Amino acid sequence: MKNIVSFVSAFTLLFLSLDSFAINNSIPTTSSEWGTESVATTSEHGFKNQFAAYEKLSALTFQNCASIVYTAPSDGELKIISNTAKEDLHVVIFRAESGDFNQELLLGNAFLLASKTIAKGENFSADKSLNDGLFEASRFQILKGQRILIFVNSEKATSLDFTPELTKVKTLEARKKVEPFEFRKNKAGKSMKFAIRDAMTGLPVKARVNIQGLKGLENIYSGSDLTFDLVTGKAAIISCDADGYFKNDFTPKFTAGVDNVLTILLTSFDINENMRLEGVQFKEGTAEPLATAFKDLDNLVEFMKTNLSISIEVQGHVNAPDGQSRAAQKLSEQRAKFVRDYLVKNGVVPARVEYEGYGNTMMIYENPANEKEEQANRRVEIKFFD
Repeated sequence: MKNIVSFVSAFTLLFLSLDSFAINNSIPTTSSEWGTESVATTSEHGFKNQFAAYEKLSALTFQNCASIVYTAPSDGELKIISNTAKEDLHVVIFRAESGDFNQELLLGNAFLLASKTIAKGENFSADKSLNDGLFEASRFQILKGQRILIFVNSEKATSLDFTPELTKVKTLEARKKVEPFEFRKNKAGKSMKFAIRDAMTGLPVKARVNIQGLKGLENIYSGSDLTFDLVTGKAAIISCDADGYFKNDFTPKFTAGVDNVLTILLTSFDINENMRLEGVQFKEGTAEPLATAFKDLDNLVEFMKTNLSISIEVQGHVNAPDGQSRAAQKLSEQRAKFVRDYLVKNGVVPARVEYEGYGNTMMIYENPANEKEEQANRRVEIKFFD
């Protein structure tokens, strides 16, 4: 590819703890300095469930580990390649919005770009063509100054070479979408930044940001990257909404004494597409919602009141792996009807909300192996219409 250059910044110490992503080298200034970095995994690594905030990585066990951190010297499209693996290993790649991977990993704000097992004798490549269901192709569009963490984990001590490549792009989509807003009275003090991002692509989203519970900042702002003086508040709530997205109420957790960068993810919707209401779950065998369901239900009410041109079909599904029955069909209808009635009771025009029960005809797991899979089957989905 034309204009492909390798970029490398500092790498972290192999004996890494969550408290110290230690930086050894500065960013190279000429293309002749760019090249490959090697990592050698070790059992004395100091990793202790670093990625607990990421459900996709919950099964990861820490054996022989190492990591490298790269910083992008310019905007561009990222590609990471490696040599052939000498042992079976697992590679995880994150992108951070700030320079503080420690904080972003703890809060689950760093974007998980790739998580892949490499068998002995295979090489590794991660770029926009990687289709692993995490983010769309644009997730590998990198902005100048953003940092990439590559984590390697293996059963046995081994080594692997990584070469990041950055193709410079003149009209990078991510850069065009950044809408900065800054309101600071003390620029010498610590700051807090709210980065509003698309939950699928990781790209910036210009949103309406309502801040409550932070003294001196209670107001409605607009932008994708909002920076303020660091103010703490135990009852603080940040509400974000944007056209084409569902509202997200975010309770911030701040770290004193550092510049805070908190990422707020917004989920978009598509006409004639289905979206699962993740938080709307029911007690087994009933149409009685769990207490945790009402946050998503209230968000849906507000969404319907804000987007008056949208109509929906509420779709009920149950976990009934032993075959379709009248009872399963009736229960799925009751669950869908509960959601529909809740919307109408809270001010949504009845004509905009249809409901349908699909019994067990569309189970995600036909033969669920555990409670988590059973819960996934007993779900409610929303289909949007213009």
